[in-house]
Amino acid sequence: MVKTTNFIIRCLILLLLVVNFNACKEEKPDEQTSIIKPQNIIPAPEKIILSDDHVNISAETVLYSDVRFQKAKDIIVKAINDAGFFTLNQFSTSQDNSDILILYSENLADDEYHIEIDSGKIIITAKSPQSAFYAAQTFKQILWTAELDSAENAIKVQAISINDKPQNKYRGFHIDLSRHFFPKEFVFKLIDQMAFYKMNKLQLHLTDDQGWRIQIDKYPKLTSVGAYRTFNDQDSVCMEKAKYDADYNFNPQFVNGSTYGGFYTKQDLQDIITYAKDNFIDIIPEIDMPGHMSAAIRSYPELSLSCSGNTNWGNEFSEPLCVCRNDVMQFCYNVWDEVMELFPYEYVHLGADEVEKSFWEQSSDCQQFMQDNNMNHINQIQSYFVDKMFEHISSKGKKMIAWDDIFVSNDDNIVNQVDPAITIMYWRDYKPESADYAAQNGNDIVLTPWSWFYLSSDPTDENLKSLYEFSEQSELSEQVIAKKIGYQACVWTEEIPSEAVFERYIYPRFQAYAEVAWSKNKVWDSFIKRMPAHINYLKENSIKYTESSYFK
Repeated sequence: MVKTTNFIIRCLILLLLVVNFNACKEEKPDEQTSIIKPQNIIPAPEKIILSDDHVNISAETVLYSDVRFQKAKDIIVKAINDAGFFTLNQFSTSQDNSDILILYSENLADDEYHIEIDSGKIIITAKSPQSAFYAAQTFKQILWTAELDSAENAIKVQAISINDKPQNKYRGFHIDLSRHFFPKEFVFKLIDQMAFYKMNKLQLHLTDDQGWRIQIDKYPKLTSVGAYRTFNDQDSVCMEKAKYDADYNFNPQFVNGSTYGGFYTKQDLQDIITYAKDNFIDIIPEIDMPGHMSAAIRSYPELSLSCSGNTNWGNEFSEPLCVCRNDVMQFCYNVWDEVMELFPYEYVHLGADEVEKSFWEQSSDCQQFMQDNNMNHINQIQSYFVDKMFEHISSKGKKMIAWDDIFVSNDDNIVNQVDPAITIMYWRDYKPESADYAAQNGNDIVLTPWSWFYLSSDPTDENLKSLYEFSEQSELSEQVIAKKIGYQACVWTEEIPSEAVFERYIYPRFQAYAEVAWSKNKVWDSFIKRMPAHINYLKENSIKYTESSYFK
């Protein structure tokens, strides 16, 4: 009987040596063996094989790292030191006799990495500092299932083989800082989580009707006036919720009596840019124009930035800039010149969504402008503005992103002319033709369909699962998918007045989104089995979240 049992166990082990990641995750918890522990890695690697062996890490372990991968080395050393009861301080300049090796390979893609833990060694292979950084983030999660062996004064790490790379080169996240403002330290905290889950683009929505959040030296009143407002209807909603939920209380540093506001100095933004760069994340500034510009218009009444000179409200949206006038266009160029000088990355975001063009129709200046330029429809003013801004931004060596509204507006079905070099951010899944027009026109597309990817929607289980199970094949044409460069999740903060509420809205959908953006293969049943470890991680790092019935 003992021999038969041993034979069966040996057969099971051989089968488990080649088990793939998803199959391993599909097992019920009570079917897991004591030999092979399930990994809880999010986002799921492309390929993962588990083994019944293990590798010990101790104070005597020797680490070698290619000089290009210092950031990854620092992360791995800290993770080991935090996980164990010793300090890893044995480092070598030679691969010989080293136990942990972080190696360069020219045979991998720039964002691809391999991890091999077996035969007494831990070998991490990458081509770029960025891919080594991603490997280090995965290694931190591998340590979650390691055992502490006090008798041997060691960490026992399960043998594992991982080959991984992202399915999308653009894995973005967006935070609206205009409706409600957040200190730069909170942005740092958000960047930490983006890095941990392998996102690489952070869009800062820095201006809107409700507040101007970026210092512009040429126009100081954009912040001294435009960064502040009296409490509005959305603030009142938050205040009412605060009566029974303390998390909805406003950050007192942004409140002065009945006035709310704040802004980033250029040094603040430089600090954010530097912090993000250290985590291989590009910061993308959005200065939303020609609509959503009430904060700027009321800051400079003497410039008559709107056609009426006021901050009126139309059928749906606020009065836009009067871009028919050369002086208003020059204002736009001047603002963007300072913004582009500050932000070093290739992309900037013009916005250009939800423009209330009825104000242009009522303007004698715009009617004359249309006549002088042989325009026969008001939409052509919007196209003119986008073209001019594209020319100006391109002349500074930048690539422009805009919302999909620039192809077709909310209020009509007229298709506008758009330069194919503009990257389109597709958000209006209720107007899928806008994505089709972009694809037909040859524009790159970032997918952020609001029904799935807007994390400012209610943080329900239904929305969590819907996001995770988003299928571009079911929702989009083959043409659109062919022009897709990646995804972006967006948070709009009309009713998100504090850091605590922000976190409750986005976690755990943040983890679900990370897997959608990175992983080639995703399985819901696997995801919900891996999530409890990440809930513990959130708790340990004092990050708030919304509980889910899927993984209590």
